[in-house]
Amino acid sequence: MDFMPDVESNVTVPSCDNAVSMDICLHFSLIPAVLIVGVLSFLQRRKMQHTIEQRFPLLQGRFAIVIPMDAMSFSNRWSYGFAFGAISYSVLELFRKQYIPKVFPSWAKAIAYLIGSFEVGLAYFPFFACLSTPFRAAGAVMGILYSICWIIIIAWDWFSCPGGEEWGHYQKLIYQWPWMLSLIFLLGRFIFLLVKAVLQQSKAEHEDCERVLHLHQLEHVKRLLRRTPHSKPLSWFERHIYEWDPHFKFPNRLIGTAIISLLALYKLTLTDLGINAMLLKTLENYIIPTTPSYRSTKGISNDELLYAAKWCVYFTLASASLNMVVYICHVLICYRKQIKRLWKGQKDFLPKKLQNPSSDVCVASIAKYSGWQIAFTLWGFVIVRIVQVLTALILAFGILVIKYDEGWVIFKELATLFVTVALVFGLFKLQELLVQYFFLQDKMSDNDKEKPLALNNRNAFNCFNYFFFFYNVVMGVTGCVIRMMISFMLGTWLVSRIDRTIMPKGYEALDRGYRTWVGMIFADHYHNNPVMVCFCQLLLSHSRQKQHGFDYSLLNNTPCVSTSCRVRKRWRLFYTLLKNPHLIPLRKHHLCAKVPMTVSPSPQADIVVRAWLMRSQAATEMMTTEQC
Repeated sequence: MDFMPDVESNVTVPSCDNAVSMDICLHFSLIPAVLIVGVLSFLQRRKMQHTIEQRFPLLQGRFAIVIPMDAMSFSNRWSYGFAFGAISYSVLELFRKQYIPKVFPSWAKAIAYLIGSFEVGLAYFPFFACLSTPFRAAGAVMGILYSICWIIIIAWDWFSCPGGEEWGHYQKLIYQWPWMLSLIFLLGRFIFLLVKAVLQQSKAEHEDCERVLHLHQLEHVKRLLRRTPHSKPLSWFERHIYEWDPHFKFPNRLIGTAIISLLALYKLTLTDLGINAMLLKTLENYIIPTTPSYRSTKGISNDELLYAAKWCVYFTLASASLNMVVYICHVLICYRKQIKRLWKGQKDFLPKKLQNPSSDVCVASIAKYSGWQIAFTLWGFVIVRIVQVLTALILAFGILVIKYDEGWVIFKELATLFVTVALVFGLFKLQELLVQYFFLQDKMSDNDKEKPLALNNRNAFNCFNYFFFFYNVVMGVTGCVIRMMISFMLGTWLVSRIDRTIMPKGYEALDRGYRTWVGMIFADHYHNNPVMVCFCQLLLSHSRQKQHGFDYSLLNNTPCVSTSCRVRKRWRLFYTLLKNPHLIPLRKHHLCAKVPMTVSPSPQADIVVRAWLMRSQAATEMMTTEQC
C-alpha cells in the first residue's frame, strides 16, 4: 500500500508488470453498470405517464426509476448483506482517498468525496438492482455476467501480482478473500434466481405487489393475541447474552451495515498488524543496535523493552478488535430491544428532547445511519487502540522498573498514591455514614428500606456542615480530577457506540450520531410496526375481496385499446342495464333521438313501460342467439 513505510525484508516480492489497476477497472466498470441500469429501467413501467408519451406507444411508461434496495424491507436480507460485502473493499479505499479526483482544490474536498462516493455506488449499483428488480430472469442474467466479470478481474489481479510488503506472496489473498467470497455468493444467488424464474415461467406466478405483511410480523401479532403465551425455560446463553426471537427480523439495512462493518474492521486490523510488525522490525534491526543499553542506569535491557512492546502491541490489537466485534453485535441487540419498547409505546428510555423527533430528521437518518455506523466503528477502533496501547506500554514499563532496582521506590510512590485516594474516598463515605446514623430521623415503619428525609440533631448538623465546608473545598479538586478521568475513560470506551450518547444529560441533541440512531429507530417503528402493518394488510385484503365480488359495478372510463377490453366493458354495461331497466331510456342516444312520445298523465309510468319493453326485447334477442 502507498502509505506503508519501505522496510527491507527477507521476503522477495515478485514484480507486478502485469498487475491489474483496480482504479482503472472501477472507472471502466461504469460503462456496463450504466447499460444494466438502463435496461432494467426500460423494462419497468411508471404508473404516471405524460401526455407527450402517447406519441410513442413503445415508450409509454418506460424508463422508470430503478431502486437498489428497500432499506426497511426484510426480503433477500443475506443477499443484500453479501452485496454490501462486495462493496466493502471499495468503501475502505475511499478512506485512503483512492477514488477521489485530484483536480479539486483543498477547500473542495467535500465535493471530491461526493463524486468519488457516487462513482463507487454506481459501479456496484447493478448488484443491488439485479436483486431488487421484479424482472427476475433479466436481472439474474445481467447479475451473473457482471459478477463473472468482477471475479475474473480479481482473480487475474491475484495471479499477476499476489504479493505485497506486509504479508509477502499472499497479501492480496489475505486482504481480499472476503471480497471474492461475497462475489461468489452473489454469483450463486443470481444463478438460483435464474433457475427459479425459468421454472416459474410456465406456472405464470405473479407476486402480489400489494402484500405488505411478512410472515414473522404475522406470527408476532398472533403471539400478542394469545391469552396464555407459550413459555419455555431459557438457557444460560439466552438469559445472559442473547435471547433468540423467531418472530423478529432485522431489516436489510442493519444486516448490510453489520457485515460491511465486520469486513472493514477485518481489513483495518490487518493493516494495523502489518504496520506494527514493520515498525517493530525497524526498531529491532536499526534503532536498538545503535542505542546504548538501558541496563546501566535502570537494569533494563533493550531486548526486554522490545519484548514488552511486542506483547503490548499484539495484546491490545486483539483486545480492541474483539471489543469492536462485541460492539457491532451489541448494536443489533440494542436495536431489537429499543424497537420492541417503541412497539409497546414506551419512550421513557430516550431523552425528553428526542422522544418526538421531526419527520425530516427520521427520514434523513435512514440514509445516514449505515455510513455513520461504519465510520464510528472504524474511528472507535483507532481511538480505543491508541489509548489501550499507551496504557499497556506505561504499565509494562512500570512492571519492568519494579522488577529491578527501582522497584521499591515505585512501590512506595504507588502505595502513597493508593493510601491518599483511599483516604479521600473514606472521608467522603464517612460523611454519608455520619448523616445516616446521627442526622436522620428513625424509620417510621420497620418495613421501610431507608430512613425518611427528615433532619435529626439539627444543631449538631449545622456544626458538622460548617467545619466540613472547608475540607470539601479542598477535596473538591480531587473529585473534579476523578470525574474528568472517569468521563474520559467512558467517552473513549463508548465513542463507537452510536446507540448510546456520550453527552451529559440535557445536551443529548448535540450528539449527531445518537440523533441519527433515534431517528432511524423511529422511522422503522412507524413503517414496520407489526400491528399497524397487519391492520393495513387486512384493509388491502378486504378491499380486493370487495372489488372481486362486485366487479360488474366498476366501470373503467379510461379508453380501451384492445378488443377484450371493449368486450368486457360492453358486457358490464349490458348486465347493468338488465338489472336496472329504468336507466335504459336515460342513455344518451335515446335522449338525443327525436322519437314522438305519447303524453300520458304519468310520465314516470311511461318511462318505466318503455324500459321494460326494451328489456324484454333484449332478453328475447339473447335467447334467440343462444338457440342458434
